[in-house]
Amino acid sequence: MRWVTRSFPGVDRTASAWLIRRFVDPEAEFTFIDWPEEELKPEHGIPFDIKGVEHGHRDGKCTFEVIVEKYSIDDPYVRRLAEIVHAADIKGEEDRAPEARGIKAVLDGLRFVTGSDEETLRIGMMLWEALYAHFRLEDLKKELQEELEPLSKTERLRLLKRRLEQE
Repeated sequence: MRWVTRSFPGVDRTASAWLIRRFVDPEAEFTFIDWPEEELKPEHGIPFDIKGVEHGHRDGKCTFEVIVEKYSIDDPYVRRLAEIVHAADIKGEEDRAPEARGIKAVLDGLRFVTGSDEETLRIGMMLWEALYAHFRLEDLKKELQEELEPLSKTERLRLLKRRLEQE
């Protein structure tokens, strides 16, 4: 499916695109329009994070949270990310998650150092995947604590990487 959002993706748009591709539509293609200057048309694709669309801010929730709810995504690490996306994207909510200010700063800057919206989205989605992996790793380290203890640092990292790739 093709999905469409506003140009210059930031926190919510990169996170929502990651969520869509990871949990909703693995074959998702993304396109951008200069909304509101450019009119949203059905042929653009399924709109997200555009004012007034189904996959957009609603009832105090950011787009990411709306998509999680709509598609019944029940994953503990996605819930953690939802807290961060909300805090980083909703003005005045920055202190709800300790990671929010840093994530917002990185993604706000990213849109000005990349060559295109596609590149911003690709790198932003990689950042969200890395944060998702970080939260999974926290639990995996606890689960494998005894197995990891006698290993060297490099061996521990290799084992953790293999285990994450298997999941």
